[in-house]
Amino acid sequence: MKYFKSIIATALLGALLITSCNKGNQTQIKGIVKDFQQEESLVLKRLDFTSETVLDTLTVREDGSFSYRFDPGNDMPGYYYLYAGNKKIAWLILQNGVDVDLEVTRDGRILKLEGSPESLLLQEVNENLKTAAIKFDSLYTHYENAPEKEKEALSLELGRLFVKYKQETIRFLYEHPRSFVNTSVVFQSLPRQVFIFSDTRDAALLQRVYDSLSVDYPLSPYVNAIRDRYESMQKAMQMEDAFLNAEVTDFPNICLPGLDGQDVCLSSLKGKTIILSFWHSSNVDMRLDNRELQEMYNRYSPRGLEIYQVGLDTDKTAWATGIRDQDLPWISVCDGLGIYSPAVTTYNVVEIPTFFIIDKEGNIRQRLSNVQEVIREVKTLF
Repeated sequence: MKYFKSIIATALLGALLITSCNKGNQTQIKGIVKDFQQEESLVLKRLDFTSETVLDTLTVREDGSFSYRFDPGNDMPGYYYLYAGNKKIAWLILQNGVDVDLEVTRDGRILKLEGSPESLLLQEVNENLKTAAIKFDSLYTHYENAPEKEKEALSLELGRLFVKYKQETIRFLYEHPRSFVNTSVVFQSLPRQVFIFSDTRDAALLQRVYDSLSVDYPLSPYVNAIRDRYESMQKAMQMEDAFLNAEVTDFPNICLPGLDGQDVCLSSLKGKTIILSFWHSSNVDMRLDNRELQEMYNRYSPRGLEIYQVGLDTDKTAWATGIRDQDLPWISVCDGLGIYSPAVTTYNVVEIPTFFIIDKEGNIRQRLSNVQEVIREVKTLF
């Protein structure tokens, strides 16, 4: 009899150990969705870097409560979303062994979030970005519709808003150096595709973020994406240095279709001072750059200045609309191939905006990314 009791005790202990081990490899999400409509579905999705994968449809009780346990599949944290119908109501960072207790409204207001400090930080980051994005979008809409005399002041205000938000974001990165949420922070953007960290000079900051996170998450694709980004920035700076130090006595020719569909060749401008510009028509910063260029163009075009501006848009209709909306007076071309345009390869363009200053003798004098530097350089040529 004692022998059988021993076997039963051993079996029970083994079952408990197995259950304990399995639980350690699982994550539980439980909570309440306030005023949940039963005709809607509560769906859990996982962000697989660039796309969202549906994991399951969760059972929701009449009082809006739910509980769901699943195996994330690896030890690295990842991004997960809860949808009520078609509306995303919760953003979460989850990994093995994390149990989250959540209370959220149908419109996405978080009332309680326990068990995941990273998810709490993610809510903070998202709220700050949302607030800045609403202000930026509203101000830019005002800028687009404002009379000409008000636009300069509004453009400065847009710049101040961007700089202030970037400073706050950098402060967050320094205050939370080991937080996984930084893998989303470094890729943030404001409306009109205004990325917060797009300047090649941000490479050092991104490397610092990567170095901090790679200690804890060496295999995370999100962390490694930061490494790829700062290495790309460093490569771009090296290419710029090599380009500037090279002996160039004539500029490579490119021929691209203009607004009327007819090809316009850069070589047709030989003998003029040329600004070769690469841009994207939907980017607010680059549209503001065009305002700066227009004033200079009006002053110096009678004396031989020409601008040949290459749009790296894939939507040629949107590009043409942007040209007409801004009433750009110079040569605008676009082949609709975006970053795969032959012009990008010809001039080793690795980021936009990029400007090349070509003098009357056909020498490429400068490769620049800042419109104020372009203006200063052009003034020395007249």
